[in-house]
Amino acid sequence: MNRKRTPKLNIRVTPARWVAFRTLQDFRKGQKFIDEILHDYADSSRLSREDRALSHQLVYGVLRNLYRLDFWIDRMSSKGIGSLPESIVDALRLGLFQLAFLDRIPAHAVVDESVRLCDAISMGPIKGLVNAILRRFPGRRDALEADIERDPRQVAIQTSHPDWLIDWANHLFGKDRAEAWLRHNNTPPRLHLAPITSHFPQAPTPSRSEREAKAIRRLLEAIGEGEAKTDGETVTWEGGLPVAELGVIRSGQAYVQDPAARQAVKLLEPKPGETVYDLCSAPGGKTLQIADLLESQGKLVSVDSNVNRLKQVSENLSRCGFDWVETVCRDLTRGWEEANQSADAVLVDAPCTGLGTLRRKVDLRYRLKPSDVEELAKKGLSLLENASRLVRPGGRLVFSTCTLTLEENEETVRRFLSKHSKEWNLVREIKSPAWLFSDTEDDQSEVETDGSYCALLSRAN
Repeated sequence: MNRKRTPKLNIRVTPARWVAFRTLQDFRKGQKFIDEILHDYADSSRLSREDRALSHQLVYGVLRNLYRLDFWIDRMSSKGIGSLPESIVDALRLGLFQLAFLDRIPAHAVVDESVRLCDAISMGPIKGLVNAILRRFPGRRDALEADIERDPRQVAIQTSHPDWLIDWANHLFGKDRAEAWLRHNNTPPRLHLAPITSHFPQAPTPSRSEREAKAIRRLLEAIGEGEAKTDGETVTWEGGLPVAELGVIRSGQAYVQDPAARQAVKLLEPKPGETVYDLCSAPGGKTLQIADLLESQGKLVSVDSNVNRLKQVSENLSRCGFDWVETVCRDLTRGWEEANQSADAVLVDAPCTGLGTLRRKVDLRYRLKPSDVEELAKKGLSLLENASRLVRPGGRLVFSTCTLTLEENEETVRRFLSKHSKEWNLVREIKSPAWLFSDTEDDQSEVETDGSYCALLSRAN
């Protein structure tokens, strides 16, 4: 049985910083995603709301600036960063991030906390070095930044992206737009909350648009209009806390979904009374979106190959009042003959490299390998083939990803269509954010969205 880690809080270090430090240590092991590690530590340490927000800010801030922080450490260490114990490097990363980017924390408090952290991890003999580096940093920062400007890997260091990913972006988008995307990935995203609309009675507010407006107003009131705003479809809120902390999430009034992710279901356009399949559905945001549009009329099957992630989908459905939705655990790389041509609409949200979500999944850039693109493109094509067999003549199929590569997106769809040209047609494609792919200069109207791709296909009658 897997047990959640239960780290002992160290009385010499404030709880938020201790959790942040332990999270960064586990991150180096590469076994779990950073949000899972941080969530487990914050829960088991029973952090307050304020400490949760600070630990989140520290961990994500360090990872968004990892290469820059390591450059500073390397230049300020007499023998370079490679000579230092990994735990001391993590302590310095946290300290330097606070000094450089968190103005509200006094410098003396940052230095003192970092020195105490050395004692807490039995690295007392090295605390003099940590103390010296952190105290010297403010006076050396301008010189260090000038060194970065002269470095051949300037963009990689400034944006903390691997070289292969920078080369890929330059090739696809061009140098200027690629650099804008790289810097965009380091901007903390806002949290988008989509309201559950179908639970509002139809009699008092007969049109769906009226009910959507009412649901938006309810979310704004629940969160506090001073902290939230709306784009007309979702309510946006500054992140920094686990989603479960929000009352509107716990009560099933809303779910988290970026506007780019909503495009796939909008393109599918499920209607009340239809039979709809949502494939590769976990964690369930698109399933909730479809269920809300079906308004308990019709059939919705949410399918995923991972039983634990499917449990999360079921929990989200139950929390939001959609217990009528069927969940199925199934390996979708295999055929599904018994369900042949029974669906009006099918969504396949294929596993992908996730390059459109690097703002949110800050550790993903350090995990990906160039070979992942080809492997996931092959898997996406297999999933698209199997998904197509579920659709009735005249039905609709949407293929979507949260990545930006041609191989996983357009080329996958075109390979499928070249094999099934008499049976399937491409109706429409949507790529987000628009400014990355637009022919017009400086069009960053969708800069707040994640990156995504979706294609609507129709089956001949």
